Amino acid sequence: MKTLALAHPADFTLAVNVGSGDTYEWSKVLLAKAAYNGTLELLTAAWERLLGYGREEFAGKTLRQLLRSNKAAAARAVAAILDERNMEPIELTVRCRRGEAKRLRLHRRFDAYSRKMYILAEERL
Repeated sequence: MKTLALAHPADFTLAVNVGSGDTYEWSKVLLAKAAYNGTLELLTAAWERLLGYGREEFAGKTLRQLLRSNKAAAARAVAAILDERNMEPIELTVRCRRGEAKRLRLHRRFDAYSRKMYILAEERL
C-alpha cells in the first residue's frame, strides 16, 4: 500500500494572528504553528521580542529572510520542520532585525487532525 507524500512548500510566509487577551502579549514562550500551505504562524509576542520586529512587520516576511539563506537552504529547513516522520529537535539560526544571530532549537508535535506542526522554540546560547 502506497502512502501519499505531501509536497512541502519551498518557504514559509510568516503570519501573526493576534487574539484578545494577555496570553499572546505577555508570553515568554516561543510558540508557532506550521502548515503545509506554506504559513508559519507566530503565536506569541515572544517572537517579536526575540527578533526585534513589530507584529505588523512580519506581514509578508518569509522564513528564508529570517534565515538569510538561499532557496535551497530555506527549502531544507521547511522540509525538516514539516517532517512528521522525524520528530527530533531541529537547530536553526535566524537573524534579528539588527542582524545578530539567534540560535534556536525547535521542538515539534504534529497534529494529524489539522495537518499542522506545532512548534515550541528555545533560544540556544
